[in-house]
Amino acid sequence: MKRKIICVSVILISCIFAVGCGKKVIKNETSVAAVKEEPITAASTEELSKTMSVFTEAPNKNSSIKIEYPSFTGDHSKELNTLVLDKVKSFAEIDTSVFSADTALTVDYQSAVTLLNSKMVSIIFWGSSYTEGSAYPVSNLFTLNVDLQTMKEITLKDLYKTDADFEKVFFEKAFFPTDPITSYDEASFPDMLKLQSPEYQTVDPFSIADNIIVFLKPDGVVFSVPAIHATGSDHLEAQLKYSDIQKFYLLQQNYWED
Repeated sequence: MKRKIICVSVILISCIFAVGCGKKVIKNETSVAAVKEEPITAASTEELSKTMSVFTEAPNKNSSIKIEYPSFTGDHSKELNTLVLDKVKSFAEIDTSVFSADTALTVDYQSAVTLLNSKMVSIIFWGSSYTEGSAYPVSNLFTLNVDLQTMKEITLKDLYKTDADFEKVFFEKAFFPTDPITSYDEASFPDMLKLQSPEYQTVDPFSIADNIIVFLKPDGVVFSVPAIHATGSDHLEAQLKYSDIQKFYLLQQNYWED
């Protein structure tokens, strides 16, 4: 009888222990599962901010260089500043295949950041340049659009499909951009834009690779097209609303939306 009681007691203790252990294991598994299901929070990023600097490094003693440009602090600022400075330095180079290395080069450019958010920074440089021996000074406009996720430069061909339908919309709906740079006054803008149309151009300006450059603003994209020097400028700027050309947009994300 004692033997039976002892056996029953051992069995009961074993069962309690087994159940207890079983509960403990289940509890641990539930805890692990909860950790796995927890959303992963992105690492905190420091918002980009900018200050304006001036580049004055001349290629030789005969030259004068003054190029305004933005310097950034914050997330990805090191890579971004390298891209900006490389672009700026290219403006101060002399083409030694055409001119001698000691040729006087004069460059005077302003700069502005026209769009800055978590996806994109859009920068423009504009002003005059003159290379000794050239017929006259040239008014220039350059852009630098950088995807802040990939740190790659973005151009018109990355953004839009510029087919015949696109061009039709461009010449119908483009308007005077007002700021930060306009090459002509608002009154002459319609006539200057018309000069870029197929009616007056023997070569379609959209058909030449990298002939048209763009910069982004919060309220639209600005196209800079080469113009005839005799008309008073070497480039023409025309703006379109994003909504007017959305159907030609090639990317999934809208760079202008933060």
